[in-house]
Amino acid sequence: MSNRRMNIFLLLLLGLVLSMAVAMPLRAAEAAPATETAEPDLNYDVKINGAPTDSVLELMEQSSRLEQLEDKLPPSFAALRRRAETDVEGFKKVLRSEGYYANEVVLKIDNKQQPIAITFDITPGPLFRITKFDIHFAKGKDIPAAPTLSAIDIEIGMAARSEPVVNAGTQIIVDLANRGFPNATVAKQDAIVDFATDGMEVTLTIDAGPRLYMGELRLEGLEEVEEAYIRRLAEWQPGKLYDTRVLDSLRRRYLRSGLFDSVRLKTREKEQPDSTVPITLVFVERDRRSVGVGASFSTSEGFGTQYYWENRNYFGEGEKLRADLTIAEIRRELKLTFVKPNFTKIDQNLNANFDIRNENTDAYDEDAVSAYIGLDRRWRKKWVVGAGVSAEYAKIDDSGVTENYALVGLPLTARYDSTNDLLDPTKGRRFAASLVPYLGLNDDTPDFIRFEMDGSTYYSVLEEDRLVLAARGKVGLMAGDSAGSIPANKRFYAGGGGSVRGYKYQTVGPLDASNDPIGGRSLLEVGFEARTRITDSIGLVPFIEGGNVYESMAPDFSGEFLWGAGLGFRYYTAIGPIRFDVAVPLNRRKNVDDAYQFYISIGQAF
Repeated sequence: MSNRRMNIFLLLLLGLVLSMAVAMPLRAAEAAPATETAEPDLNYDVKINGAPTDSVLELMEQSSRLEQLEDKLPPSFAALRRRAETDVEGFKKVLRSEGYYANEVVLKIDNKQQPIAITFDITPGPLFRITKFDIHFAKGKDIPAAPTLSAIDIEIGMAARSEPVVNAGTQIIVDLANRGFPNATVAKQDAIVDFATDGMEVTLTIDAGPRLYMGELRLEGLEEVEEAYIRRLAEWQPGKLYDTRVLDSLRRRYLRSGLFDSVRLKTREKEQPDSTVPITLVFVERDRRSVGVGASFSTSEGFGTQYYWENRNYFGEGEKLRADLTIAEIRRELKLTFVKPNFTKIDQNLNANFDIRNENTDAYDEDAVSAYIGLDRRWRKKWVVGAGVSAEYAKIDDSGVTENYALVGLPLTARYDSTNDLLDPTKGRRFAASLVPYLGLNDDTPDFIRFEMDGSTYYSVLEEDRLVLAARGKVGLMAGDSAGSIPANKRFYAGGGGSVRGYKYQTVGPLDASNDPIGGRSLLEVGFEARTRITDSIGLVPFIEGGNVYESMAPDFSGEFLWGAGLGFRYYTAIGPIRFDVAVPLNRRKNVDDAYQFYISIGQAF
């Protein structure tokens, strides 16, 4: 090899060695674990100073990212600052929405403290007022009359908050949809803030669209429900001015029938050839048959089971046929019920039932058969009034004496219900009254009149119904022969679940020499509950109830008013609360009342 080539080779070899020497410590440095720098403790505390009102402060706290992510600490101090700066802009938006347009929000972060102190100093500035509010309509074929400001809850001089301004536009659109303009929209909304006068001038431009009239009614989705029946319920008159309230009321009537899972208004075609448009309702039918089973238990009434079968559309026009079977320790009953809805008139029902029962209690033993037929009618939305005729034959063993009773009655009833739930109401009221004159058909059966009235009220104290106060009352009156002459199954009794808890079934009131209840001609009961939700599915209910039964025609308070109190457990499910109550008699009678009673069932006590 020549010297020149040898020199080049040596130089290359030397370069390779040097590069390896340099690379080795670099790789060693890369391979060596880096010393981790401990992140500072980024726990923080937020303070907002200077909010103009408590409600504005609450809105700020609800919108704050620092508050929302309090349990999720930021990865770095820079991320923490970004959260705080996001809140600065958010607080300014809140202030503007509440009418404080000349606001200032100053952020201070002190990371020398632990936890880190984050302070927002608020200078809200003056509260701006609405000084002008105009409503204009875009040019079109039909121009409706503009609503008054009071009709849309706007008043000149009120705080220039964004919510009432937005609501005013929505209210105008709703009002127009009720007056023949279902296509109306807010085309433009201008709000000019004048910092010189601390005022706001609002201009709403409304595109009313064409005035429309309701044409033929079209029905889609009906399968087993008769179309003729649905049309009869509609009482439809084509050619009337378009009114969404009429359509909403019609949908509610159909849904209230229990025949449909949903009823929706089909979207109209965009291009209508005429001002009279067809109305199309789309139905989704509900399964018309159902079966169910239930159970209950109490220390005084024992174990009971309930079964039912129901067909809600027996002949295709919403007729309801139902069979209920009760098998319990003290009662066995089979009841058949038939309801023909909207009988001859809308919201008027024909009701009929047939009942066979056997009941064995400390008060009496009964074998009976009864029947009823009558009408009820909805009145003023929340009321239902009814009248009918009943017939009953009963064989009753009362204190060892067996008698046969035959009677007819003329029941008159009234019910009111404004509550929000059947099994677990949290607001509203209920009221029911019945007056039944009875006519005896044989020598053993006297003539008498029985009146019963009960009511309950519900009041939600805390948000999300965490505490609901409930109260009820019941009074019964009876005119006619003495209590001993009236059939035992028609007398008033109190005590047990659904009455005065803590006492045995029917034992509140007069007792015979064997301490068995004999019933009376009048009754008075009261009850109070505090329904407290501990979690979404668990609740506790302290309660107190009192009552008594009297031999006189009206309560004369001749006997001691008996009180019971206890604590209930509720497990809330989709079908209603499961109830477990333990109650003690506060006026415990020797050799009559047990130390406690407990009750298990579905649904609230009242």
